[in-house]
Amino acid sequence: MGAVSVSSRVVIDAPLDRVLAVLRDLPAQVDWFPGCLASTVLAVDDAGLPMRARQVNDVKVAKDEFELDYTHTDSSMSWQLVEPSTAQRDASGSWVVAPRGAATEATLELTIEPALPLPGFLVKKALGDSAKGATKGLKKHCES
Repeated sequence: MGAVSVSSRVVIDAPLDRVLAVLRDLPAQVDWFPGCLASTVLAVDDAGLPMRARQVNDVKVAKDEFELDYTHTDSSMSWQLVEPSTAQRDASGSWVVAPRGAATEATLELTIEPALPLPGFLVKKALGDSAKGATKGLKKHCES
């Protein structure tokens, strides 16, 4: 089975800088990103932005622990799996934010090549549910 990609978009009633700050606070993802059990920043850049982190996720069929490398722009944060894990051969993703008046539009894109022998439709459903849950959780967290 090859890679599976999904995306989810949400408009958040919060300024762009607030949304970016929430996204870049990786340890706090446990509060709003479904399935995130732990996120530990391992390295930061000169501006204090995360460059590498260790994630522990509950992927419904297994607990998966892995490291991600991050890159940042003024309106995005993207990541790439450092090496294969129990559940993923490869993975990448990004959050891209854009102002919408006083609000912010946030788009999450995820691509995963699973390591587990699961039917493609199940992987796509689980990944889609995760993306929708993450955008919903981000909105609720930023607006509270």
